[in-house]
Amino acid sequence: MGVKKLVTITVQAQIEIELAEWASNPTPEDIEGVCDCGYYVENSDDIYKTAARLVLNGYARSNSDVFGVIHPSWKKDSIENSENESFYDIEDIEIEDFKVEAR
Repeated sequence: MGVKKLVTITVQAQIEIELAEWASNPTPEDIEGVCDCGYYVENSDDIYKTAARLVLNGYARSNSDVFGVIHPSWKKDSIENSENESFYDIEDIEIEDFKVEAR
């Protein structure tokens, strides 16, 4: 069996997120729908932040209800009806600080 350690990191990331048009100017019903799926958002910026967080959590290529599958940007030309899909490109990611603790 392996050795477990708890790693706490502070990360700064730049992620380009492209969502369908509704996300840039969501209606109250859009915001309510996103919240109903378990993501607390109040505005468009929160929606984009939530999508970026899903990418960092490793859920980019899974169906996430609200955003569907968030595809890597390089796949855009090969996806049918790409204007209704979500895309991401991690432009930069840096670990600012970290701590490792025995468990």
